[in-house]
Amino acid sequence: MDTGNAIALSVAFDKNTKVIAVGCSDAEIKIISMEKAEMVGSLKGHEDAVNGVIFNQDNNTLYSVGHDGSIKVWK
Repeated sequence: MDTGNAIALSVAFDKNTKVIAVGCSDAEIKIISMEKAEMVGSLKGHEDAVNGVIFNQDNNTLYSVGHDGSIKVWK
C-alpha cells in the first residue's frame, strides 16, 4: 500500500464500499480501493498525524482522531 512519504499509523476497512482508510503521519487520510489496489482519494483536515480511523458500518461514516487532539467525522 503506497502512502507516499507518509507513515501509515492506523487502518480501517469499510466492507460496504470496499475501501481502506489509512491514517498517516502527514496529517492526511489516504483512501485505498481494494478492487483497484490503488489510492483513490485523500482527506485533509487534521493539523498533525492521524492516529486513529474507524468506519461506522451502518452509514458509511468515517471517524478519525489526530495527534492534534481533534476528532473528525467524514461522510
